[in-house]
Amino acid sequence: MDRRDILKLAAGLPVAATAMMSFIGRAEAAWLETPTGSEPEGEPINVGFLAALSGPDAGWGLPGLTGNQMFIDEVNKQGGLLVGGKRHRLEMHAFDDEAVGSKALQGAKELVLQKKVKFISAIGGNPADATHPFLTKSKVIYGSLIATDIKPDRPYLLAGGDVTPRIDMLRPFYHKLTNPGLSRWAVCSQDDTIGQTCQAWEVGSAMADGWEIVYDKHYAIETTDFAPIVTAILATNPDVVSLNLSYPTFVALIIEQLYLQGFKGKVSANYLDTESILQKVPVDYLEGAVDSFPLFDDPWWGEPSFQAQFYNEWLGRYGPGAPEDVHRNITGIDWDHVILLRVWAQGAQLAGSFDPDAILGALRSQAQIPTILGPAVMSGTDMWGIDNMLSPPIPINEVKAGTKRIQAQVRFDNWFAARKEQIIKVVRDKGQMWDQRA
Repeated sequence: MDRRDILKLAAGLPVAATAMMSFIGRAEAAWLETPTGSEPEGEPINVGFLAALSGPDAGWGLPGLTGNQMFIDEVNKQGGLLVGGKRHRLEMHAFDDEAVGSKALQGAKELVLQKKVKFISAIGGNPADATHPFLTKSKVIYGSLIATDIKPDRPYLLAGGDVTPRIDMLRPFYHKLTNPGLSRWAVCSQDDTIGQTCQAWEVGSAMADGWEIVYDKHYAIETTDFAPIVTAILATNPDVVSLNLSYPTFVALIIEQLYLQGFKGKVSANYLDTESILQKVPVDYLEGAVDSFPLFDDPWWGEPSFQAQFYNEWLGRYGPGAPEDVHRNITGIDWDHVILLRVWAQGAQLAGSFDPDAILGALRSQAQIPTILGPAVMSGTDMWGIDNMLSPPIPINEVKAGTKRIQAQVRFDNWFAARKEQIIKVVRDKGQMWDQRA
């Protein structure tokens, strides 16, 4: 029995196979393919990209411009997005908020008041907190990467395409199933909104799946020397060191210290940028490390598939020697932001309108929403107080010979239903439920 079978039995629900994922990819890509040439031209529609394009958080922001632009160009080649019987060309406008709340609010006002955007791609966290009163009043959908940003008083904040924090909740489950002899879980992340909340959900989930939490702390966001932090973590003799939602720059520095200080256990994180990490540690040190942001050249998806097509088009446009060479390898963030942009576009088509209430209503009414990760549903009330979370299947990766490869894909909803009371109690004890946070 391989790991896919183990996870299928343990979760009590089907795990998508390669052929199924390939079908899902083709179906999702076809959703927006409609006859062209006869529809009247409607007004152009602007979309925003409000995220860190510089600084330690930029690894979650800057690469996302590529996937979004690829989708916009795909739509415009068809004559525009067909909504309400008219074709609307799309244009993206970006603003670097540097993960700073005040700059995010400045950017939100510029994008909404000057550019008249109908949708904003974002990372979330502190910028989501700073911008939500203005965006709620303006009725602009904000597509956050982080589902912890969802609250009932943010009716136009949509999240869940990015699987945070659900992957942070499932990683302890995965490690326990694949290494049942391990028992000691250590976790750390930066001391900010997203670190505090996502780590609370991870700790609750680890406890629900039988882990002893031996380290559960946050480091200052200004930290540059992680040696003493790693020393303190290793003093607890952990079997797994989880970096939760640590910024990509921090992840590389922490793993470097784990290597230098001789940690021999498992490394686990929300997101591993292997290209930057492997500049600091040998390839074999990262072997078996776990995260949830796969590459679209992964054989798991199969070929032909939407994912393989995306990868080949990305290489041809942004890869080495390509016309818009970005001088790096493709990452999981290149496709991460575009999930919600595509879903927003589908919602507009379903609603026949760019009205945000109509779009959200149309999405919630669907029994299944096609996404580039697989069929999703709208949920979230138990966790966030409102069904504004897109919930697709969650891929779980291990690093193999320096490259991330999918080992399983799990449906979150049934797994959570069986554990939610215990998990939510821990989150509440930490003061991190949606109704406990300002």
